[in-house]
Amino acid sequence: MKSNEQPTLKSLRERANLTQPELSRRMNVGIRIIGDWERGESIPRFDRAVALARELGVSLKVLAKSMGIDVGDLVNDTPEERSPSDREANP
Repeated sequence: MKSNEQPTLKSLRERANLTQPELSRRMNVGIRIIGDWERGESIPRFDRAVALARELGVSLKVLAKSMGIDVGDLVNDTPEERSPSDREANP
């Protein structure tokens, strides 16, 4: 994957050294659900997205981007991630 490309959910899973069956067991969801998420046929509920981000070791923002969700205008969580305009609007 090139540095300017957004990671996919599949690439995040592979980077975490997890197979679909392993992730399925860890998340307590069916393997089909993992496949549906990776193919973009569905997205996880918020509570499952939080658990998925934990399992993959990524932020919710990275997870959302991997699913093709536009989060560019969201404020970042930590001061280090914030742009100067974010800090002025949300000190």
